[in-house]
Amino acid sequence: MTTFLQLTGSGLALGAAYALTALGFVVIYRASQVFNFAHGEFLTFGAFFMTTMCAAGLPWGLALALSMVATGLLGAAIERGVLRPLVGRPVFVTIISTIFIGLLLRELIHAVWGADVRGMPTPWETTYGFELGGVSILANAVGAIVAGALGLGGFFLLFWKSRLGVAMRAAAGDQETALALGIPVGRVFGTTWFIAGAYAAMAGIFLAMFPRQLDPNLGLVALRAFPAVIVGGLTSPLGTVLAGLGLGVLEMLAQGYINPALGELGQGFHEVFAYLVMIGFLMVRPHGIFGRADVKRV
Repeated sequence: MTTFLQLTGSGLALGAAYALTALGFVVIYRASQVFNFAHGEFLTFGAFFMTTMCAAGLPWGLALALSMVATGLLGAAIERGVLRPLVGRPVFVTIISTIFIGLLLRELIHAVWGADVRGMPTPWETTYGFELGGVSILANAVGAIVAGALGLGGFFLLFWKSRLGVAMRAAAGDQETALALGIPVGRVFGTTWFIAGAYAAMAGIFLAMFPRQLDPNLGLVALRAFPAVIVGGLTSPLGTVLAGLGLGVLEMLAQGYINPALGELGQGFHEVFAYLVMIGFLMVRPHGIFGRADVKRV
């Protein structure tokens, strides 16, 4: 039972980071019908920016806030300068553009910060943890859960209780109608990319805190969060968050129980377990748990 609780706690921390990552995908897609394949590079940029801010002697909390703002501004600048001129073009043009942007960002990150692994600063001792019911939980895991809860809670308050949230929902429902009603859709898109970039930075920072090492290939973790988008529903922020938390727990449980049971075949099985779940949902419920199929009148 202790092992189960230990794995569940670690899974919730991992799932919180997955949820933040997957939420960035969904927020952009829901608002502009664009799937951002450069999102993984946002994670990496935010995490490396964090190391620079901490190296400059800034307090950890301030460095985190500045990293989120910087990555958010990067996302907004890309939307305004590269993607907004492509409005009205075929969808595949925008998709290819985000892939190209991701490649450019990856090379930029390598040019500025190099290709070596760096340490990720933490506001507490790396090995510091808490004892709860005989279960030891690292402070990094608790921090990820708390930060994820605050970040996700803040987003849903913004999305459902603010004028900006109303504008985001209106633009997601029908862009032409939103424009006719005087909603600045372009500004909404820019704000959406800012929010997605900021949450990507937070996710990247807390993901790098677990091994306390920042790998330049951290952006590949975004692909590991992708099943949460499919399972939760590409148009449902709430479904994506719940799926991210659930898949994080399942991944850790698979690592603790299924990997040893499979012997040599189980090495790394937990890393593909979420994709097996995703494939199952694609076969049974392709729109996800909370997603809805588009209904068109003929």
